[in-house]
Amino acid sequence: MSAREGLRTVDSEIIALAEDEYAAAAETAGIEVREIRTAAEAAEASLLLDEVWSVDETGSTVFEPGLIVAFTHAGNYVSAAYRVGEPDEMIGVTIGFFGQPLGTVMHSHIAGVRHEAIGRGAGSAMKLHQRLWCLNLGITEMTWTFDPLVARNAYFNFQRLGVGMVEYLEDFYGQMRDGVNSGQASDRMMVSWPLDRPARVPSVDPGAAFACLRADEDGEPLVSEVPKEATLVSLDFPSDIETLRGHDAGLATRWRLALRAALGGLVADGWVVDTCLKGGTYLLHHP
Repeated sequence: MSAREGLRTVDSEIIALAEDEYAAAAETAGIEVREIRTAAEAAEASLLLDEVWSVDETGSTVFEPGLIVAFTHAGNYVSAAYRVGEPDEMIGVTIGFFGQPLGTVMHSHIAGVRHEAIGRGAGSAMKLHQRLWCLNLGITEMTWTFDPLVARNAYFNFQRLGVGMVEYLEDFYGQMRDGVNSGQASDRMMVSWPLDRPARVPSVDPGAAFACLRADEDGEPLVSEVPKEATLVSLDFPSDIETLRGHDAGLATRWRLALRAALGGLVADGWVVDTCLKGGTYLLHHP
């Protein structure tokens, strides 16, 4: 990883800190992250993503091997995580491409970890490797989208990385055919991660928030109108939407629509997402 002509140089102390943070996270997770270079690696990465997104049930492919080869050959970010001591066992894949303004933004399009490796720190290490790669090129902002109903991802993005919300995207990808997203609207939240600054730590008291969205006694979403005097609101949502989809797809859809209406409406009125608490609670304030 080396800086390219024409892009600005990031302070060496920031890069050194990013190197240390990636190294510590990789050691904790017991993995090594390496850039994908060959067609064989691209084919393996494509199969891994298909496994993570359960496309065997639908016959679609998340990311064609040829497209992965083209991305890496064009100089975009394409990497895989391998278990230390077992270099041939790929457990995760991350793919990103350059965004606008050119030379300052990386859009991280997809990142997946094998189901058995989730919760062991691989995702954090992969994201920190991607940040280090960007900083070495002078890129200081990373964006991506995620399903705002997946609580563990929302918590990781806001609490661990310190992202900020950019916009709520209703049915962003249209109808998706993979086993994880099939049959539901593809609402996404776009977030931005400043790579050259420490993670922001929101100082808000959730106990002081007005409950704008919460579950009623039957587990149904209940949306309440925000009082004019409120300065902090909370939006509760299911802690495990994936399991809920399997048990009650209709209820999962009602939560999708409720969060879309509540969160989208608040943001349109000038409210700002501060963070997401563990278990599924967004906190928003009005500047």
